[in-house]
Amino acid sequence: MKYIFLGALAAAGMAISPGALAADDGLGLQLYGVVDAGAAVTKTSGQGSHAGLLDGGLTDSLWGLTGTEDMGGGWRSRFQLESGFDPSSGKAADDNSFFNYAAWVGLGHADYGELRLGRQHTVGQVYGNALEIASWKEMGMGATFKASDNYQFDNLVNYFSPVWEGFQAGVGYSFDADGQDRFRTAANNRAFSAGLKYEDGPLLAVATWDQLRLADAPAGSSRRPQAVQLGVSYDFEVLKLSVAWSRQRNGYAGLDGGDPDGLDLGLGPAAFVRGGKADAWLVGASVPVGPGAVLLQWSLARPDWRWDDGSAARNAQVMTLGYTYGLSPRTTLYAFAGYASNYTLDNQFDPAHSHTTRFGTGISHRF
Repeated sequence: MKYIFLGALAAAGMAISPGALAADDGLGLQLYGVVDAGAAVTKTSGQGSHAGLLDGGLTDSLWGLTGTEDMGGGWRSRFQLESGFDPSSGKAADDNSFFNYAAWVGLGHADYGELRLGRQHTVGQVYGNALEIASWKEMGMGATFKASDNYQFDNLVNYFSPVWEGFQAGVGYSFDADGQDRFRTAANNRAFSAGLKYEDGPLLAVATWDQLRLADAPAGSSRRPQAVQLGVSYDFEVLKLSVAWSRQRNGYAGLDGGDPDGLDLGLGPAAFVRGGKADAWLVGASVPVGPGAVLLQWSLARPDWRWDDGSAARNAQVMTLGYTYGLSPRTTLYAFAGYASNYTLDNQFDPAHSHTTRFGTGISHRF
């Protein structure tokens, strides 16, 4: 079925000229995307090194469709369909969800806000991720601020208020966050997300709260992983600075973390899930240099639990330095170096105290 859909889409793409995607009679349809590929060398102590192509060094590769209908009286309907892929192989990023990044439809009004229904990012992810300076593959803000990582929930209802004097609020609820589709709603993993954002010119301030309610939680856990995020960024023109803090408790609220103990639930280490917490800090800076910018980012996550052998979990740190060069309005060249301690690309807190380094360079093209 997937290949039939792709064939039909390709045929439509050949038949429709770019001009046909423009707004017509109040309708707007846009095809967009990013193709980002590079090469990188990654080394993790005790595991060896790996060299090869890097999928999405600066930003994930994806394509999508978005549309808007002006219904008059200030009302509009919107939709978004978005799918990730790996340019090194041409494979879809997710075999289980064709539109794995987004599949939602919404109704909105300038005075009343917008309601969105479907698979999408949480309010906390949307607002928190806006503070990120350097989005390098697996070493960006989401490495330690997992509630701002690139994750989505199924069966999600999001509401975003209208903007008032620079303020906007959002709230969301997922009836079935990981798509288990059990008969009773209470038997599904449900998620709550809320946030407040203030934006005025160069200033951005964000506060978010996320909570996951587990239907089938590991023994000894509270069933309520949650995350709070606070942050601010300011663009001084000669320097853009971003600082943020987060507290994550009882596991990762986005079901998007590593499982060094083998829980295989995306909640993180067992001791974290059973009442542990992790405080995280982030500082990032972007300095314009020529047609590009130098990007610096540092984050630290401090856990409060002990591993099964009695040793205390150590702080995880991720530091990156990179440069983006605007070759054209749509094409960017980039290079970066990253170092992480007590951290691997699979586990944000590593009981073996591994260190990870990565050097990468690539091309990112938007269409």
